Amino acid sequence: MEGLLLRLPLLGVVGSALAGISIVSVLLAKQASNDPQKKAENDRVLLKELLEGFGLDVPKELEDSEAQAIKSIKTS
Repeated sequence: MEGLLLRLPLLGVVGSALAGISIVSVLLAKQASNDPQKKAENDRVLLKELLEGFGLDVPKELEDSEAQAIKSIKTS
């Protein structure tokens, strides 16, 4: 009986550590699987919908669904 009571905290720590590692692994896998090109397209569609929803002018870059986004300038 005493042996079981002594092992319970250890099992809780090990179980918590495994659960934490599992959660972090799932989050990292989800982040790695996100396609940047698809996210950019989804962001453009969302921005266009928001601008239209508020009755604001939609720039021509957002009107054309085939237009590529302008690459940002990289600073060194």
